[in-house]
Amino acid sequence: MAKKAAKKSAQRRKAPGNKRKTGASPAQQQQQQPTGDAAHNAASQRFVGDLLVRGEAAESDSQGKVPLHATHVIKGKKADGTADVKRIRFKAF
Repeated sequence: MAKKAAKKSAQRRKAPGNKRKTGASPAQQQQQQPTGDAAHNAASQRFVGDLLVRGEAAESDSQGKVPLHATHVIKGKKADGTADVKRIRFKAF
């Protein structure tokens, strides 16, 4: 029979929380990122703008129907000039 390999001396593992952190402090990270409302508004405007560019947002016709390629219907315009959209269907690729 073959002999078992000798065990190596047990090495102590460091706790995961003891890693040295690099980068910006939490105070600096908060200054770099926009606040919740500002970030949400910017992301919302970007999303609606991209829908319009791709042609996925369309206005409904007089009968209330929307073209088949549209995933969102334009309900109107907001005070800041952006379109107010509502999802009507999912797109299957």
